[in-house]
Amino acid sequence: MKRIKDSDRKDWFQWIARNLLRGVPAEELLQRMSARGFGDEQAEKLLHRVLSDPIFAGAQSISWRVRNLECLLDIQRTLAESNPKNQTIDRHKNLSEEEFFERYYSRNQPVIIEGLIEDWPARSKWSPQYFSQNFGQFLVEVQANRKTDPVYEVFLKGHSRKMKLSEFCSLVEDERETNSFYLTANDRLLENDNFRSLCDDFWPLPQFFRERDREEKQFLWFGPKGAVSPLHRDRLNVFMTQVFGRKRVKMISSQALHLVYNYESFFSEVDVENPDLEKYPLFAQVNVMDVELNPGDCLLIPVGWWHHVRALTVSINVSLTNFKFGNDFRRFYDRGI
Repeated sequence: MKRIKDSDRKDWFQWIARNLLRGVPAEELLQRMSARGFGDEQAEKLLHRVLSDPIFAGAQSISWRVRNLECLLDIQRTLAESNPKNQTIDRHKNLSEEEFFERYYSRNQPVIIEGLIEDWPARSKWSPQYFSQNFGQFLVEVQANRKTDPVYEVFLKGHSRKMKLSEFCSLVEDERETNSFYLTANDRLLENDNFRSLCDDFWPLPQFFRERDREEKQFLWFGPKGAVSPLHRDRLNVFMTQVFGRKRVKMISSQALHLVYNYESFFSEVDVENPDLEKYPLFAQVNVMDVELNPGDCLLIPVGWWHHVRALTVSINVSLTNFKFGNDFRRFYDRGI
C-alpha cells in the first residue's frame, strides 16, 4: 500500500477534485490510484474526503454548467465547420454598411476589406523614415526584451523601455527578424501629445465608425519583421488596418474557447505556430485559419475570436474600436473574470 506524505496529500486531493469536475467517473479514478500503488480502502477514503467537502459540492454545480456550455460551443463549432464557406475568411473590395453589419459584425464573423484606407494620408506618408524624421526627438515607451519571459504580454511592466523614436526606428530598420522589441497598443502612442498630429493622417470610416468618438479607441502598432502578438482574444470588436508592410494573422473561432488552454488573462498557453499536442491535446480539434494582410487591407477581428499576429516585414498598423454599431462587451467579461 502506498504511503502518502502530508505534503503530497494536498496534491492528490486536487488531482481527484480536478478530474471529478472534468467528468471522469469515480470508478476510473479508483482504478488509476490502484495502479499507482494505493490500497482499495486508502483510495476510497481519499475519494470520500473530496466528495464530502462542501467546497467541492459548490464547485460541482459550476462545473456542470461549464460542461454544458462547452457542449453548446462544440455543437455550434461543428455546425459552422460543416459549411465549407466557414473554413476561410471572406475578402471584399467594397462592402456596404448594411452588408458589413448583417453578414459579419452581428454574426461574430471576420472579414477582410481591401483598399478601404487608400485615401488616408498615412498610406503614402507613414514609414520608419517618416516617423524618425518628423517625430524622432520624442521619447516613446516600447516593449523590450520580450524573449526573456514566455508570457511577456501579460507582465508588461517588466518589459518596458523608454527611448527616442529615432532610436526605435533604427532598430526596426535593421531588417533582422526579431521579436525582442515592439511598439504596441499598450504603449498608447496616439494619446501622447507629441504624436497627436498623426491622428490627422487617418480618420474613422463613417459607414462603420463614430467620427466623434476616437479618444482611447484607436491604437498604433509599429515593429520589426518578426514582431509577434501571441494567441489571444479581445473583449471587443477590433478593426485592424494595415498601413505599412505585411502581417500574417492566424485566427480561431470564439467557439473554440475551451480548446485553446486559456488560463492566464486573455492569452492562450499554446504556441499556435508550433503547437505541442502532447501537452495540449484538445488543440488538435481547433481549426486555424491563416490570412495575410497587405498594405491597405483591413481585418475585422470579432469579439472573442482568438488571433496570433506575426509581422512578415517591418509593419505599421492602426486598430480601431469605435464602431457605430455598439461595441461594449467588456461588461460580460468583467462579470465573469
